[in-house]
Amino acid sequence: MEKEKLFKEFTPELSKAKWMVEVEKDLKGKPYEKIWWKTYDGFQLEPYYKNFETKDIAHLGTMPGQFPYVRGNKCEKCENSWEIRQEISNADPKEAVKFTKEALSKGAEAIDLVLHTKIRKGNSECKCVAGNCDATILKGMVVNSEQDIKDIVEAVGENGLNIAAGVVSKQIFNMLGNSELKGSIDNNPLKELALNGAFAVGEEQRFSDMKNIFEATLKMPKFMGLVISNDHYHDSGATIVQKIAYLLSSAVLYKDRIAKDTSIDDFSDNTVLSYSIGQNYLMEIAGMRALRLLWSNIVKVYDESSETKIRIHARTGIINKTKYDAHVNILRTTTEAMSAVIGGCNSLTVLPYDLAINEPDSFSMRIARNTGLVLGEEAHLDKYVDPAAGSYYIEKLTDSISKEAWKLFQEIEENGGMLEALKKNTIQSQINEVKNKRIKKLTSRQDSLVGTNHVPNNSEEAPKVRETALVEQNNDMLTDFYKNSEYSVEKLKPFRISEIFEAMRADTEKFNKSKGKKITAFMATMGNLTMRKARASFSMEFLGAAGFEVIDNNGFTTVDEAVTEFINTGSEIAAICASDDDYKEIAADFTKKIKAANPNIVVALAGYPKELIDLLTAAGVDEFIHVRSDSVETLRSIQKKLKVIE
Repeated sequence: MEKEKLFKEFTPELSKAKWMVEVEKDLKGKPYEKIWWKTYDGFQLEPYYKNFETKDIAHLGTMPGQFPYVRGNKCEKCENSWEIRQEISNADPKEAVKFTKEALSKGAEAIDLVLHTKIRKGNSECKCVAGNCDATILKGMVVNSEQDIKDIVEAVGENGLNIAAGVVSKQIFNMLGNSELKGSIDNNPLKELALNGAFAVGEEQRFSDMKNIFEATLKMPKFMGLVISNDHYHDSGATIVQKIAYLLSSAVLYKDRIAKDTSIDDFSDNTVLSYSIGQNYLMEIAGMRALRLLWSNIVKVYDESSETKIRIHARTGIINKTKYDAHVNILRTTTEAMSAVIGGCNSLTVLPYDLAINEPDSFSMRIARNTGLVLGEEAHLDKYVDPAAGSYYIEKLTDSISKEAWKLFQEIEENGGMLEALKKNTIQSQINEVKNKRIKKLTSRQDSLVGTNHVPNNSEEAPKVRETALVEQNNDMLTDFYKNSEYSVEKLKPFRISEIFEAMRADTEKFNKSKGKKITAFMATMGNLTMRKARASFSMEFLGAAGFEVIDNNGFTTVDEAVTEFINTGSEIAAICASDDDYKEIAADFTKKIKAANPNIVVALAGYPKELIDLLTAAGVDEFIHVRSDSVETLRSIQKKLKVIE
């Protein structure tokens, strides 16, 4: 019996022609390019792709576990497993040991130990591991003696221990003394140069120490002597293309400088690429796949016959994490972790949601650890390797990112490599350019950060910092130590993009406490129902981002009614919300009456009715808030008018 063919009444649509007819109808005359996605990397993406647009991508015929490993290092029939790691950064060594044991007993398979190394020349009494002590390089566990490291090693046992030691990698490595130890050491001098502007012990000595560690770990089958990370680039604002290109260029420098006589197979086996994942869900999936593809390109340059793999560790970043509405960070780290595991990471560290506020505690560490566990055991993302394969959009993204990253990598190499690029401040300039674009898009509300510039909880006050919390990293504290270096370069400055809004809210809260009353913004909603509600909603988000408490209203039928209610509330800000047509009748009248009652009231108007600007400004309107406004500039102007800041 012949099987019935489903959907036989439909004919395959191989081109986009028929789809474009419907798209153009919806766009109502706007060009199709208006809805393309313009990435920070400089290329544009269409809203969707068809099969014929990916047919020329070379890697599409490969399977998981096959060179060039775009689809993952794991074989086709393997499960998509990854190692769950927990970051430990508590200052007190005893606390660090306690949390290490707790993490490993409750699902973590390895520990990322961050050390709080302190250095100052000329202090013979200092007990710090580097020999001299005073200036903070890293937040994390304070090491006062070799016993502190031994206690951590003992607590880790047969699990993995991955140590971020930075400039004191040599001293810490010498304390390990265990050839059977499993894990790695973040022995990455370019990171030190980028963050601190110089090599603390000089370039030649630093690379010599690095070479000694790398060669020693070649004899340690479970411990890798080189972790090349891009978290400092990511958290300074770098794009996905930049993050990949900088990783690759750093790897080439290290291969040629410390492992010239080591085969690319042995070099890869002793190296981990640590990749920071951002909030761009689909692009980060594609970025992981592109990184493996481009590593395979480098492998072939060193050895045409080699098909060696590289281990990729994924780590959530801090650039998009917030102090206010901090629990939203859990959602951010979850989507970032999903990008990492779908993209095929070998191991994963999810940072605690409150890392920007305090030293993590048991609860925040548990949430971070369980994110990876839930993605595997409940979402079953551990079952299938490369589940994104075949998505035309992901494949197109992978291709676009890999081409752009390879192009940037080649530019860096042609101009002397990664070290020279840092010395010339080329990398710093590239990242700072993107950083400024990110800030501009956030302050203009083109980019959304929930709880910060969109849907802020303006009734929330700044979270209290526990007494045990470390101050945030300040690389400038190293100035004295590094001043005698043979050269100095511009420092990268990792940051959280929400800081600019958090500073505004902190100023508002301080002012509120000094006055014993919260600054309130009254929504003077009048006229057309649809427009007044839309503009009131916009105004509440806009003004709430500075911590102003919002008083919403159902609407007023007359100007006098709105003025009376406003005066009764004692508000400091009046936001007029209506249609442009209504503004012709009510805006100037409302403003004059408000100013007559109290000239210090700040009047903001939602929108920008061009033909009325001069009239309304003359009437006393202080600010026009609209989609093209720089929200930080406008909100700071309001704070100045209210004497919140000078």
